[in-house]
Amino acid sequence: MLRNIRIQQQFIKEHIEPLINDARKLNDGSLDEAACKKLTSYYGLAVPAVLGEAFCALRGEKMTAAERLASTCQGATTGLFDDFFDKQHFTGEGLKQFIEDPKQARASNASQQLFLQLYTTGLQNMPDPKYTLRYVYRVYQAQVESKKQAVPGLSFEEIKRITLLKGGVSLLLYRTAFANPMDKAEEEMLYQLGGLMQLCNDIFDVYEDCQDQIFTLITTAKKISDIRTLFLQLLKEGTAAAYRSNYPEANVKRFLDIISIGIFSRSMVCLDQLESKERLSDGVFMPRSYQRKDLVCDMDTAGNKWKSVMYHVKTKK
Repeated sequence: MLRNIRIQQQFIKEHIEPLINDARKLNDGSLDEAACKKLTSYYGLAVPAVLGEAFCALRGEKMTAAERLASTCQGATTGLFDDFFDKQHFTGEGLKQFIEDPKQARASNASQQLFLQLYTTGLQNMPDPKYTLRYVYRVYQAQVESKKQAVPGLSFEEIKRITLLKGGVSLLLYRTAFANPMDKAEEEMLYQLGGLMQLCNDIFDVYEDCQDQIFTLITTAKKISDIRTLFLQLLKEGTAAAYRSNYPEANVKRFLDIISIGIFSRSMVCLDQLESKERLSDGVFMPRSYQRKDLVCDMDTAGNKWKSVMYHVKTKK
């Protein structure tokens, strides 16, 4: 995992950071530090170094140069795409044109300009750009659905449906950067695991979502134990689906190991931290009453890294 991350960090330094630096010269405020961090240290890093390497382990073949570039561009555009919805409120026909015809689209700020560069480069390196576009549309539709989470009153089941939809189609989109064909069994498996990954994302984003008044399964939870139960249920179902796929069992194990240590075990550590805060509010989880330090889980500390490894080992048994 560390080796994969170092390789991807070097790739970002060589191929992505120069584009970011050029875009930031416009200095229009649309490309802030948080957005850049998503490109270089979050999505742009994790999508190829974790998910991409997991896909390659599943098929038993190393990542090609074109696949790495396509996957990196997908990861880098993810944060920008999210900001179009969440911060710039850029939806409808304008965003639809960006998706359908990026060469003819016109950027109105630095963020949009960078998105078009990365998105176009990504499509050019996809094994089948038309196939990728099918999933881009599905992700767009899921993002539109997720706007409902800005309005209070959604039921648990509706928030869960939106969460699993958004995560499922996103993981399937990332899979399109890799050349080997995907059958129905793999599609179903990735949709299930992608839903769990979105839940993981929401677990780590609880502070930001509270600040932005976004109603997720975490921000609306009363007991973290309920989230943990759902998490383990989704993990069990996704794991079973992985072993039902048509890949060799050894490849499936490697695939699950990568996403476990890279995503799932880390989320369990974060759940522990969130659950411990219930003591501050009479045993009920009330994230909007806590401080930032209570909700933000620092996975760079030695203690949390060790806990993550222990959760990974535990789930393998």
